[in-house]
Amino acid sequence: MRIASERKVPTVMPLIKVALLSLGLTGLSFSLFADSLPHITAEEAGYDSKKLNEITDRLDVLYEDGRIPSYVAAVAKDGKVFFSAVRGDTAIGSGEEVSLETMYYLASMTKPFVSTAIFQLIEQGKLGLDSELKEFFPVFSDMFVAPNGSYDSQFEEALRPVTILDLITHTSGFTYGESVIGFGDVAKLYDELGLINRCISRDENMELLSQIPLVSQPGATFNYSVGVDILGAVLEVITDQRLGDYLDQNITGPLGMTNTGFVLGEDDEFAHIYVPPSSGNRPIGRVDGSDIDWKIAPRESRSCPLGSPDGLFDSGGGGIFGSAYDYLKFLSMVANRGVFEDATILQPSSIEQQLSNLVPGLGLEAFMAQFGEAASYMSFGGGYGIKQQPNDNSKIDYYFWGGAANTAFWFDPIDGSVGIFFTAFLPGQYNIADDLEQIIDDARL
Repeated sequence: MRIASERKVPTVMPLIKVALLSLGLTGLSFSLFADSLPHITAEEAGYDSKKLNEITDRLDVLYEDGRIPSYVAAVAKDGKVFFSAVRGDTAIGSGEEVSLETMYYLASMTKPFVSTAIFQLIEQGKLGLDSELKEFFPVFSDMFVAPNGSYDSQFEEALRPVTILDLITHTSGFTYGESVIGFGDVAKLYDELGLINRCISRDENMELLSQIPLVSQPGATFNYSVGVDILGAVLEVITDQRLGDYLDQNITGPLGMTNTGFVLGEDDEFAHIYVPPSSGNRPIGRVDGSDIDWKIAPRESRSCPLGSPDGLFDSGGGGIFGSAYDYLKFLSMVANRGVFEDATILQPSSIEQQLSNLVPGLGLEAFMAQFGEAASYMSFGGGYGIKQQPNDNSKIDYYFWGGAANTAFWFDPIDGSVGIFFTAFLPGQYNIADDLEQIIDDARL
């Protein structure tokens, strides 16, 4: 796997940019640099630049109140960035400013990469959406269900096997721990066992999962889950490759995403993760040269921490770090129906399937527990949430997903524009993708 420290971009890149600008060559595209994308004005993209500045205003409120350590936001169309805003340091007080090349912990924004990889394998005829999990991991052959995740109710036998479609749409009956979004006795057991655990092997993770009851019958309802981690394990069995290696060779590498990977190199520029203060972890408060009263604390070091080379299992559900430029390349590929520049990642028919409602048989109640009122105009495809227009459910407003460190992306089917918001604060408290996407909608000329 090409880890992010193996840069293609020379360290003199900023100096070259400054030199070009000093010569008045502002119209030159910087796409010749591996990490960057060309920039155009908002008006050239068909947007009002003054209205787009409301994004900065919205994010500055969180930053200046000391609730997020930094932010990066960017919007692109046809592979060209027409808005960007950055603020803060990679670590509070370090003086090293974040940029569109800074690597952020993407958490569940890893999932679309793995879902894309699964559709690649489907195109190759190596599995199908109706393939059964037990074909790849026989330990899942005889699953039981604890309805609603409760051990007080009588266990049921699973009425049918878990399929790839179930896993990719979070309708498998697997769940997450309470620390993410799970509930009930089953979710508590996930937390006690630390699943998914990157410190143990793939097969050990699968063995533990197979011994825990599902929280619902396969295909019956939506439960956000470790299903995409399981898909990453399935991919490893099929390809005989580690997940990170496969993604590098077949998705991130061809797209020129040189600042994306499960492993951080020693010289990589990355955003340090912060958390709410606790009894043993005090808020930072004020630092020299800043008027901000930081209400957050550094995340404590853990065994085989995120981004370290010590991990034994690549978490397909939430283990990748990546930069804004890189993620915009990936989203531009999706918006362009599988192609970005010279790289073809998926066929248009696969992208169309990914962006279709793959769980049309589920009623709104299947989503209500986890999405509340928003479920009334939401569905789910092959790795993407789908937001319908609130006043017309027959029309798509935008596609989206996010991560636990308060990261988010969205893309608009109207003009193919794509956007991201990154910060580095756990857990998820600032789900503002709706607000940012609406600002962009309102700015369209």
